[in-house]
Amino acid sequence: MPRDNGVMSDPQSHRGERALRFLLVDDDAVDRLAVRRALQQSSLPIEITEAADLEAARAALTEGSFDCLIVDYLIPGSDGQQVIELASSLGSTAPAIVLTGHGDEMLASELMKRGAADYLPKNQVANGQLVRSVVQALRAHELRRREREAREVLQKHAERLHAMVECSERIHAAGGVEQMVAAIAVEALRLFEARAVTVEVEARGDLPAITRVATAVEAGAPVPETPDDIVQALRDSSGQRVGRMVLQGGVFLDALAGSALLGKFARMAVVALENGALLRAATAASQSRDEVLAVVSHDLRSPLGTVSMGAAMLRRSITAPGGRYADDLEVINRISRSCKRMERLIEDLLDASRLDSGAVLVTPRATPAAELVQEALDAATLEAAAGKVTVTAHEVAPLRVMADRDRVLQVFSNLVGNALKFTPAGGAISLGVERVGDLARFTVADTGAGIPPEHLPKLFDRFWKGERSGRHSAGLGLYIARGIVLAHGGQIAAESEPGRGTVFSFTLPLSP
Repeated sequence: MPRDNGVMSDPQSHRGERALRFLLVDDDAVDRLAVRRALQQSSLPIEITEAADLEAARAALTEGSFDCLIVDYLIPGSDGQQVIELASSLGSTAPAIVLTGHGDEMLASELMKRGAADYLPKNQVANGQLVRSVVQALRAHELRRREREAREVLQKHAERLHAMVECSERIHAAGGVEQMVAAIAVEALRLFEARAVTVEVEARGDLPAITRVATAVEAGAPVPETPDDIVQALRDSSGQRVGRMVLQGGVFLDALAGSALLGKFARMAVVALENGALLRAATAASQSRDEVLAVVSHDLRSPLGTVSMGAAMLRRSITAPGGRYADDLEVINRISRSCKRMERLIEDLLDASRLDSGAVLVTPRATPAAELVQEALDAATLEAAAGKVTVTAHEVAPLRVMADRDRVLQVFSNLVGNALKFTPAGGAISLGVERVGDLARFTVADTGAGIPPEHLPKLFDRFWKGERSGRHSAGLGLYIARGIVLAHGGQIAAESEPGRGTVFSFTLPLSP
């Protein structure tokens, strides 16, 4: 079966590398030419193989691999879905973009469910949309490939950690010292997939020096050492050297993870304990990643669906007799809101990653506290009005604080946005600032339902969401706000009683 070559997610990265291989399946020569021209006018290095029907597509897929399939939905004797299924049956994982002569949201939805990467009316091929669709499909394909590889590496590492526990049991059950040394050599040979393993134990007290060798064929004499061998010292619990282990031809010891695993193997007395902790950590990391991916995929797909349907509605509204501008404007507004949601989610994920790595930098400058409060108030006005919530400022002391303006406004945005989410229509949100010693204390108070006491300690945890947060929240806003405030040298807190609203507060240093 043919295998697809890996592709880079950014077309810029293809420059100077191999061309992207496309399979274009369309019975209309004119349409094929339009697609070819659209791709050739892009910056992508490309090779295009054309097929006019299903059998020609079968022949092309059998003979070679492709990075992307561009398929006409209607071809003689079959349809685009059959081409996609054929490619999959032949081992291809290349993303497929389906072209049709007209827009049909129901058809698009069905095709996406059945494996198509994207759906595009033919009248959009020449306006750059095809290239954008291709780039997005390749990026998504690359992300899936990397995730798949990461899962395989994680699974392989977890399997080896699990196998190490079994190795420990067999080694300890081997019997005397000589038998245990031999068992260590055999188990290391299996675990690290080495060509040969030599275990040497130095003479200690009444114990003579012991050397045991295990090879991929059978036990034998020591194998001549080479510069590429892996040498691991064997040390007791006090750190004293008692011998060494030499591995030759190992395929797993080409990364730090392998070296760490070898060290754990050498300290067999603690391997069982360390293995349990590492395996649980690996499982928890995998589960956490899956949960985040589920949230992100949902929160990105939903706005994208709105954008797609809104654009289709806009096209129909503009071209329909008697179309009204006000309706068009509302569609555009929905598209804009959805795009902003996507951008906010992406920025939140990036900020969370920077916080985890300690890479969030702030540049504090002397700033009037009243200006920060007023800008936060102005930014919240439209959203508050839409939810029929009143937002006001009160007790704004004339203070100057050391603040990175954009980052502090991001804190306000997260706190006010959280308050708007849980404040019902007719409620109120108030912003303020007061002096507390050498600090300025900013507050965001709402008249919402309040927060249960058991939730307060978790509010600023990464990915934590309250029961009423819904799927539209990734659980990052308060976590990011906390990181920004801490980077300023301040503190953030929340006070709440169920049914009596919530007050979020954070402090910033006063300007000298």
